[in-house]
Amino acid sequence: MPDANWKDALWKALDTLRLKRLTARVALSAGLIGLAAQPASAATSQPRVPVSPELTPQATVRKFKGRYVLRRVANALTVRFMSHRSHSSHASHASHNSHVSSSHYSSSSPLPTPPPVPVPAPSAPSLPRSPSREAVPSPQWVPLLKEDFDESERAELRWSVGVLATAADTFDRSVTTRQAEGLLTIAPAAHKSGAHFSGYVSAETFDLTRVTIVAELRRPAAGGTTIFAAGNDHLNWRGFRIEGGQLTVESHTNGHFAVARKTAYDAPAHRYLRLRTSNVAPVVVWETSADGKSWNPEYVETSTMNLSAVRIALSAGTTKSASPGSAAFDSVVVERKP
Repeated sequence: MPDANWKDALWKALDTLRLKRLTARVALSAGLIGLAAQPASAATSQPRVPVSPELTPQATVRKFKGRYVLRRVANALTVRFMSHRSHSSHASHASHNSHVSSSHYSSSSPLPTPPPVPVPAPSAPSLPRSPSREAVPSPQWVPLLKEDFDESERAELRWSVGVLATAADTFDRSVTTRQAEGLLTIAPAAHKSGAHFSGYVSAETFDLTRVTIVAELRRPAAGGTTIFAAGNDHLNWRGFRIEGGQLTVESHTNGHFAVARKTAYDAPAHRYLRLRTSNVAPVVVWETSADGKSWNPEYVETSTMNLSAVRIALSAGTTKSASPGSAAFDSVVVERKP
């Protein structure tokens, strides 16, 4: 189509759309078409749409969904005139024809580029947690021997009936032993002259340099003799003798007898009797206690006998004719020295 005919067709289309007051200049340069308003008086004297001689487009005007589109057919370049944006925002205007401002129309433009999505910085790798240290309980001392005499019969693997702190010929079967109600009861024979003893002797031997030996005496044999001892035989032992209301600390070495100390027997204060060796010197220590926790030293002696393999003796009897009562032991405990 010639240039003049194309221009006239464009303006006739614009007049048909009642946009007579809008004049425009379409500039074709580098594939872009712009629209600019011109005064109506100058439209007759000058070309309404100056066109670059390098580009001679052919165009059509179409209405698509309320929008007026000027489309160049030859080079597929489109100029779009947007329809009126909103009537609600112009309630004070009398009619749509009164709006001739180009602010109601806009040319198509590319959508804005969305802002880049921030990428979080990589976090530092977490160090592996060290396993929590559990509290380690303190070691509990397990007694080497703990005898409560709770059984109704003697534990033959732990005890034998006999004597150790007195000669073998003093053993008398008429001196009875019995376990009942958590007690070892030894009942001496009545009205017998001479020495008559019996009791329990431990089947196992213990090293007195490494252990402590505790006997709990519920009551001594009234009118008789009660002995708690640790030794090798009747010639070599260390222990306590309760007789005639006296607590005697005795030491026997190779048949030599020594009364180390005598004190009035106090049943509550002397309920617990202990034999041990010192941790700072090679001596044997005799101790007593009322509760088995707080100990009172009764005597200390340098050891002159073999203490590495001693047995425990719990004995009662008489050394002369008498009508004695029975002795009762409550417990025996052997523990490693702290």
